[in-house]
Amino acid sequence: MKVLILGATGHVGSQLHTHLQQSNITSIAASRGRMRSNIEGHVILDSMNLADLTTQLKQVDAVVNCVAGSKDGIGQGAKILAEAALAAGKPTIVHLSTMSVYGASEGIITETSPFDPTYNWYAAAKCEAEQHMQAYAQAGGKVVVFRPGCIHGPGSVQWVERIANLLNSFRLGDLGSAGDGWSNLVHVDDVVKAIHFGLQLPLNAGDIQHYNLAAPDSPRWNQYFIDLAQAIGATPVKRIHPLQLKLDSKAFSPAIKISEKLLSKAGQRGLAKRLPEPLPPSLVRLFKQQIFLDAQKIAPQVPFMTYAQSFSSAVEWFKNEQR
Repeated sequence: MKVLILGATGHVGSQLHTHLQQSNITSIAASRGRMRSNIEGHVILDSMNLADLTTQLKQVDAVVNCVAGSKDGIGQGAKILAEAALAAGKPTIVHLSTMSVYGASEGIITETSPFDPTYNWYAAAKCEAEQHMQAYAQAGGKVVVFRPGCIHGPGSVQWVERIANLLNSFRLGDLGSAGDGWSNLVHVDDVVKAIHFGLQLPLNAGDIQHYNLAAPDSPRWNQYFIDLAQAIGATPVKRIHPLQLKLDSKAFSPAIKISEKLLSKAGQRGLAKRLPEPLPPSLVRLFKQQIFLDAQKIAPQVPFMTYAQSFSSAVEWFKNEQR
């Protein structure tokens, strides 16, 4: 099997490329620019260029879409991918979506739960991308869609490094009822194994399969914050007042984002990186959202790491990064 990975410089894409190569599967890592390191099987490819993408897809059996970024990059990018795949002979598409497609939904969420594209721009873009995947299947293509929760573990800037930085600055801690939402954590290795499973899944023309990805024993956010704070020495764990969260997310953090943009435009990217972590309102909403991602459909085929195992590897990575 020969596989093209779009978004191969990202957290999941880079890990997937290594995993497939170690599994004796020919993997082509595609990115718009240079990879972070010299790795075998890298091609420079603009996934928004229909002609170039079609040419690459004619050479593979499957493509994994790990593209993140802007609204157009996600939504329009998926449309171009579907068009290119149709023109290239209909290779299998494995599409990495997100639990964000379920928006503000709460309770136990299965793969048949309704979408909520009104939640935010990211949810809207991911919902649009899934529509294009559905259209590709209806045109005779084969599709596997994964909807992971919060991908953590080694290399997770969003759900390990950022959270650790906020804990170290005592802007996160015990949030009380504001942190009682389910974390829906899933280790990056489990996401990679799921994608490998998806690539080998026997499908007929027109088939599309959907899978949620989240460890069944993922804790509530408060528990994760307390565990991580204790592991990295961000103690004593502070009880965060609701007013502090509100002021941080709606006043302090927007100011940080504005400063980041101004410094970047001025060519001061080094200074921009030294600014504190922003804590956007969308993140604060997530911490209290009672959404539990049900991943029982895939669990028999891809057993998830326990929370203790995944947490340990995440902490080890973060501590090594700080040395």
